[in-house]
Order: sequence, then C-alpha cells, then structure tokens
Amino acid sequence: MNPIIEDELFKKENFSRSPLPIGNYESCSFEQCDFSNGNLSGIVFNECEFIDCNLSNATLKNTTLNDVTFSGCKLLGLNFKSVSTFLMRFNFTNCNLQMAQFDFLTLKQTLFINCELQQATFNETDLSQAEFDECNLLETQFFNSNLEGAHFQTAYNFIIDPELNKMKGAKFSSSDLEGLLQKYKLQID
Repeated sequence: MNPIIEDELFKKENFSRSPLPIGNYESCSFEQCDFSNGNLSGIVFNECEFIDCNLSNATLKNTTLNDVTFSGCKLLGLNFKSVSTFLMRFNFTNCNLQMAQFDFLTLKQTLFINCELQQATFNETDLSQAEFDECNLLETQFFNSNLEGAHFQTAYNFIIDPELNKMKGAKFSSSDLEGLLQKYKLQID
C-alpha cells in the first residue's frame, strides 16, 4: 500500500533529479518545483495544487489527477492521455501547455485560463462546457471532439472544423469566426 502524504508544502524541490516518491498526495501544494523529464507514474494527486512548477515532458502513466489545479506552470509536451481516468479532474491558469496531448479524454467543464496551447492535440476529446479564456490555440488540433457548450469567446488563433467536431451551443466571438471557416478559404472583412 502506498503511503499517504497530507497537507504538505513542497517548495523549490528538484524532482527531475530525485523523483517524488510514489504515494497518495492529499491536499498538498507544490511551488516552484521541477518535475521536468521526471517520472510521476502511478502517483495519486488528490486536491493538490501546482504553482509555478515545471512538469515539461514528465511521464504521467497511470498518474491520478483528481481535482488538481495548475497555476503558472510549464507543461510542455505533457501527455495527459496516459493518466488514470478514474476521478480525473484538473484546471489550468496561466500555464504553458504547448504540444500537450489531451487525446481520448473526458474533460467536461475543464478550465483553461490564459494558457498557451499552441500545437496541443484534442483528438476524440470530450470538452463539453470547457472554457478556453484568453488562450492561444495556434496550430492546436481539434478532431472528432465534443465541443458542445464550450466557451471560445476570448480564445484566439484557433482553426476548428465544425464538420469534424460536435459543436452545438459552443460560444465564439463574432470577430473570430474566421477560425471556423478556414477550410473554405473565404475572405472575411
């Protein structure tokens, strides 16, 4: 049985050199920690927060992320599609998620606030009611995803094909409709 670590603060730790021990982390805070290229496989994070951490290219195989918040984190190339989907729920604020992979996940009501999501992938992802507030979606791929009721009003640089995604009730700004019509090569003024 894995040890339970509760209400701990981990600050300025380098877990890329010395891995975080496998365990169940409950209501813990990780501030300015480096997990880059590290291995978080099999670790359970429940109601934890990551603040100004670097998790770029970390391995998340069967990692549990239940009610986890990421704020100001660098998450380059992170493969979220390998996390444990049991009790999976997380949100992002002011994060760099370039080249992150969210394929085949259920991310209903997930918040992406002021995030860099360039070249991220959302293939066959359920993003119903998700919010992309002030997010840069340059070259981000949405394919066969459920975007019903999702909020894109302040997102920018997106290209989303309505014929390849479910989009009923999705919200967009009228000034950014070009990103929905890109494949038709229309001139919109």
